[in-house]
Amino acid sequence: MIRLHRDGTVARIVLDAPERRNALQIKDMATLTTLLNEVEDDTTLRVAILTGTGTVFCAGADLAELEQGLRPDLPLADLSDRIAALRVPVIGALNGGVFGAGLDLALACDLRLGVNGMVAQVPAAAIGVHYPGPALARARAALGPTIASRLFLTAERLSDTQCRDTELVSALYDPAMLSDEALRLATRIAGLAPLAVEGMKRALVQADASDARVTDCFSSADHAEALSARREKRKPVFRRA
Repeated sequence: MIRLHRDGTVARIVLDAPERRNALQIKDMATLTTLLNEVEDDTTLRVAILTGTGTVFCAGADLAELEQGLRPDLPLADLSDRIAALRVPVIGALNGGVFGAGLDLALACDLRLGVNGMVAQVPAAAIGVHYPGPALARARAALGPTIASRLFLTAERLSDTQCRDTELVSALYDPAMLSDEALRLATRIAGLAPLAVEGMKRALVQADASDARVTDCFSSADHAEALSARREKRKPVFRRA
């Protein structure tokens, strides 16, 4: 089960199948894609939080479907790409362990927070599975070639502090604090100029900055509001315009 909550300008998407460690079935991937599209289309939303319930963020694909001869890896790869391409920044609030393709879901997020006691492991080689090329490239870009090789070629398990030190997550929190810390970060992002944030998020993901987006931001009402607020010594009120 996957739930979407809206809190003002913040969307919270929750993986809620702790009995199977939030492993995703093919039908779950379709549901999550639909919810991501809803966030994309709702221009009142400025940031999204992706998290889970229980002690595991996501165990990747449901192995029961693999045993049935299905290929959940295919829609999973597309799902990670959809997260990365989302209009608004996505905060991965990793509530616990990250396993298999759950790592790619996490790395598709723009920012990631973790919890004390979390671990990360990709056992693909142990079950004769080849991770998709884009997912391998994302891990190499985010974590560096050495850490990516340790994860994929040796199936090494990273501890919570290793997750932090390798920048899989930027910080570790007590599990009871994670939700509040993610919301605090989301609120900070939501208070910034949305056109600028959305444009730079896209440029960071694509490693390309569009001159048109730069020009649009300089001529936007958001930029004018920021200058007015600076002159008047007040907090700016941005309206995505």
